[in-house]
Amino acid sequence: MKPRVVLAALGVFLALAGLRRVEADSHVSKSGSISRIFERQRRNRAFRSDWYRLEKRDPTPGNGMFVVVDVARQRLYLFSNGYRVGTWPVSTAIAGTGEHDGSFRTPVGVFRIARKIGGGLPFNTVIHDQAPTNHIAHLAVAPTDIAASQMIIARILWLQGLQQGWNAGHGVNTYLRHIYIHGTPNLGMLGERASRGCVQMSPWAVISLYRRVPVGTLVLITPGNGNLYRIPGPYFFHHGNIRIASRHK
Repeated sequence: MKPRVVLAALGVFLALAGLRRVEADSHVSKSGSISRIFERQRRNRAFRSDWYRLEKRDPTPGNGMFVVVDVARQRLYLFSNGYRVGTWPVSTAIAGTGEHDGSFRTPVGVFRIARKIGGGLPFNTVIHDQAPTNHIAHLAVAPTDIAASQMIIARILWLQGLQQGWNAGHGVNTYLRHIYIHGTPNLGMLGERASRGCVQMSPWAVISLYRRVPVGTLVLITPGNGNLYRIPGPYFFHHGNIRIASRHK
């Protein structure tokens, strides 16, 4: 067989092989995209169901807003009247989840936003002891910048646990643990665990969230795996003097 014929045949073979590879990769990509869509819809349905069950019994004004922190996905979702209207990457505790004082873990369960701090501050203002300082944070993109992970900037949404004996009360008091949703300058770690218990967001994201949710808004922090319809913690939780049932499925 002539060399030119051999080269031509080899070229055709490689072209066909490449086409098959592209088709296979395209099929895998489409399958992955479809799986992600179904998974997103499944999580939306579960969190919407959680909100309906909690909102039905919650006496505080939330204007239909509901915040979900998904620890497994390292994402914060904002729902309005049951529909997801915002998604941001976050950083929860590097030590994992836990409710006890001194654990440096992110508590799970049902909370409310008890206080909002920092309205009107520039996005890079450092906050210390719940008050603005004269210090300006430099945004970091290096994941290894531990000092940046310990800073609080921009805004604070201070959480109060609603489940007595679980994330509220002696030894597990979320509010006294100073567990916040707050801004961080360590942008390089968003989407990964990096905090000492708080839920960290980019300064622009936390400013947006701050503007949209009033004090009293319910917050669900979930491990994000297993049964998403199951609200973490005890069957009953307390909101002030009102006992509220939280059904498990």
